[in-house]
Amino acid sequence: MDPESPSGAQRYHHLDAARALFMLLGIPFHASLAFAGGHWLVMSGSRDPVLAVIPPLLSDFRMPGFFLIAGFFAAMLLERRSRGAWLKGRAERLGVPLLTGMAIILPLQAAILQYAPRGIVDPAAAAHPLAHLWFLPTLLILCALLAAVWPLVARARSFAAPPVIALAAALAVYELGLTVVEHLLHSDLSLLGGYLDLRSLAIFLPFFALGVALRRSPALWNRFARFDPAVAIIGLLALVLHVGLWEDRSTIGIALDILFDGLSSVCLVQTILALLLRLFSKPSARVDRLVDASFTIYLLHHPVVVGLAILCITAAVPPLLAWVAICLGAFALPYAAHRMIRRSPLALWLLNGVRPQQRGWGLLVGAREGAPA
Repeated sequence: MDPESPSGAQRYHHLDAARALFMLLGIPFHASLAFAGGHWLVMSGSRDPVLAVIPPLLSDFRMPGFFLIAGFFAAMLLERRSRGAWLKGRAERLGVPLLTGMAIILPLQAAILQYAPRGIVDPAAAAHPLAHLWFLPTLLILCALLAAVWPLVARARSFAAPPVIALAAALAVYELGLTVVEHLLHSDLSLLGGYLDLRSLAIFLPFFALGVALRRSPALWNRFARFDPAVAIIGLLALVLHVGLWEDRSTIGIALDILFDGLSSVCLVQTILALLLRLFSKPSARVDRLVDASFTIYLLHHPVVVGLAILCITAAVPPLLAWVAICLGAFALPYAAHRMIRRSPLALWLLNGVRPQQRGWGLLVGAREGAPA
């Protein structure tokens, strides 16, 4: 797709694929936490050295990429809708699944945890009120902030596009500064019993804003559309250093870990998007099915991961084999559930925020747009 040749009949196939990829990577991420030796809902009591690498590896770019794409599509839709209508639509598309998750999915997960053997469940992790749904209120707040400043954003017709490496370095310094602020405030920036997570809001705000800028700036779009070997190499090296420093609790180790994390996040997200543009520039029925199901899969996978992890740990299944089995089950069961859910307009509305009278591809309803102008 030529980013400078808009066409109303085109869709950002590679961004749809990236959004689905980032959401589906939540399955191997959460499945690995039970065996990584840290604190999660379910703990095996041991640390597998291979699976312990997955959390820092995937957390580096998965959610940053998701919020960047969310910012891009938010700006795209705001260009053709009033702020009030758009914000109302966001509240429905994100708020309804959040309420459904809090009313059905999280209680189901809590019930599963109650049947876990003693010593497997981490009470502190289980006490989090939103679990894997934390990103929905964060995204809602970011949407509200964008709607508030949209008149200013709309006036900025063009601006210089800094190199990707410069953006990555700036983000790294920002994340280090945020950690310093948390230390000075002696707070994790969590309010209202965990329902309002200011830390997540502050961490992902720059990525959401970068997505908005990506939509508004053809020059920045072109930078992100081109594969740059230097950016990829720097991102991979920073990722290796970040993973290596993940468990270093010294002051210098923590500071370096944060810097490498921020540097690799932007570089790797840009690299992934550029590669996906080459691979998924044309429509694919298989990819569309995954994109359509990705949100439902993410909502439903978490209690499945928890339940399967409890079974595998109780049965003393080897960690790597257990991880593979959990990943397969946590994809297949929610995917099958989505194929049933999309037959019901009410169920699709409750879990995807798609109005019952709308038909078609769940999350892809109304997603066709041109490229940045």
